[in-house]
Amino acid sequence: MRFIFVIGIALVLFLVSCQSEEKQQVAVTESKPAHPWDWVPTEPASLAGKAVYLNECASCHNEGEEGAPALTNKKEWSKREAKGLTTLYDHAINGYIGVDGEMPARGGTPSLTDDQVKNAVQFILGTQK
Repeated sequence: MRFIFVIGIALVLFLVSCQSEEKQQVAVTESKPAHPWDWVPTEPASLAGKAVYLNECASCHNEGEEGAPALTNKKEWSKREAKGLTTLYDHAINGYIGVDGEMPARGGTPSLTDDQVKNAVQFILGTQK
């Protein structure tokens, strides 16, 4: 009788441990944002950049309006990132016209500071990871 009791306890513990692993796996899956712009950065500059992005950049970059690379287009952002941060910052701050499209200086918002633009770029690149 004691043997059956020990086996029963072991079975219950086994089932409970399997169930908690399943719940942990679901929690990880559910924490991934549905869209890149839903990502919440932990680094302060990128978090500040998210606010700038949502207020100033999202109208063109969320879906790729007016030839802007969509935030969801990792291939296009990868090409831009390969040019280096200095180039990305320069194009975002001073504007860019080229074969890849056109970027108005400061996204068309002249009141943005260099740091605000750089933070937005950091947020965009962070969503691509």
